[in-house]
Amino acid sequence: MGAAKAAMIEKQENLAMAASYLARIGTLEHCEAHGEIFGGGYWELEDDFWKRVMADRNRGDDGPIPWAAEMKAREFTDLLKEAYEERSGDECGYCAKNMAE
Repeated sequence: MGAAKAAMIEKQENLAMAASYLARIGTLEHCEAHGEIFGGGYWELEDDFWKRVMADRNRGDDGPIPWAAEMKAREFTDLLKEAYEERSGDECGYCAKNMAE
């Protein structure tokens, strides 16, 4: 596997972990039926949010997000912002499609 492909896979894994973390803390929502994470991208994330997530990151391997312990602060915040903005929508896409049919 090439370095570019490995980096792309790592980025996708990190985005998935970031989205799961955001759902766990209530910033995003998780559809129990389909496993889809949604609900982001509409509002600016408040200062309280950034303080909380940085505190979680700074707890390192003993904290709720050990996968982020070694990331640089800017890399971590950019990752969370991207995961939040990437999952916009009021509802699960699968649920919305089923309701439309």
